[in-house]
Amino acid sequence: MMPRTGLVRRLFSGAGESVARKFGMRIKLMRVSLALGAMAVMVGLSGCYWGYGSYYYYWGGNGNNNALWVANGTNVVEFSPSQLTNGTSDPTPRRTISSAAFASPQGVVFDYYGDLWVIDGGTVAGGGTVAPALYEFTAKQLSNLSNNAAPTPAVTISSTSFVFPQQATFDGRGNLWVSDNGSNAVYVFSAAQLGATSTTTVPAVSITSTPAFNGPLGITFDYRGNLYVANNATTTIFQFSAASLPVVSSSTTTPIASALTPAVTLSDNGSGSIQGPWALAIDGYGNLWSSNANAPNTVVEFAKSQLGVTGSPTPTITLASATVSNNATLVAPNGLAFDNYGDLAVMSSGAPFGMAGFGPGQLRTNPTSPLTPAVFLVGGSTTLNAPAGDMFGPTY
Repeated sequence: MMPRTGLVRRLFSGAGESVARKFGMRIKLMRVSLALGAMAVMVGLSGCYWGYGSYYYYWGGNGNNNALWVANGTNVVEFSPSQLTNGTSDPTPRRTISSAAFASPQGVVFDYYGDLWVIDGGTVAGGGTVAPALYEFTAKQLSNLSNNAAPTPAVTISSTSFVFPQQATFDGRGNLWVSDNGSNAVYVFSAAQLGATSTTTVPAVSITSTPAFNGPLGITFDYRGNLYVANNATTTIFQFSAASLPVVSSSTTTPIASALTPAVTLSDNGSGSIQGPWALAIDGYGNLWSSNANAPNTVVEFAKSQLGVTGSPTPTITLASATVSNNATLVAPNGLAFDNYGDLAVMSSGAPFGMAGFGPGQLRTNPTSPLTPAVFLVGGSTTLNAPAGDMFGPTY
């Protein structure tokens, strides 16, 4: 069955989350007009209805005017839909955010309003002096990148808890959940904290796990509100039931320390099914996708039916690295993102620092040999020089 997802849900409510977030959005009175504008834009982008089972086109299909945003080592770059056409190319990004605040952008995620949040790992974990932080750039700033490519973040959130945060996702209440690879924890910042104009230093919730997190990276919710976290160092994926998760609301004022136990643990099946898992994504059918940044350098899909029981399932789909113009298409793959047509974009964190794009028609069955991407962007020093997290978002 064809994996599908919905960019409308992704922009309005975070990767793989319920559309319920549109009813629980954080309040920013000064942005009411932006929120309404974003809603109008997204209805136009979807070309379909809310929820799962929407109709999709081939990669770059008509009506797909969604841009690909990539955390790119020292900056954030955007590729327009017209650059994501079938074939192979080395395009210059349409827009680049080169904020002086950046140290090492690791992940990107859009909120309900079309504002972009950048998860920056800083340089402290590598012996440097720049502290990790979360940066917000408003829709207005993104629209003006052609005039100001180095905007000052509208909101900066730093925390003494951070060691090396790398990926994040929103929940249905507009709270931001951040995985910190360095401190082996997940931190939650409430919607109220994200709407503040001053720097927040203490997360609303600090989450640990038993068994312990070990290099947590990928983080996403499924449509039931269950949370998935990838342990990069121990080749496992934890699932935490929605009922076990701490409830964070705008009234949360006292920091909460929460120790969780996974309801389900997925492990390697002995054939490289989970090896250095990096990014996670839930498609429109509730299937879980994971990128294996270690050998064998693959992207795998676990069916929804495989996610309810602890074990070592065999992936229903495995995408292996192919060769395009003498370049490997999946090298230490990390970032994963679906657009609203079911297209999958996978970033390679190793040379040639490419982006492999697979159309929904390519993802119907498990390929018997390495699958050549429908789109392959070859990296370069001025284009993709250290890509990490990616996400489809608005074209401003």
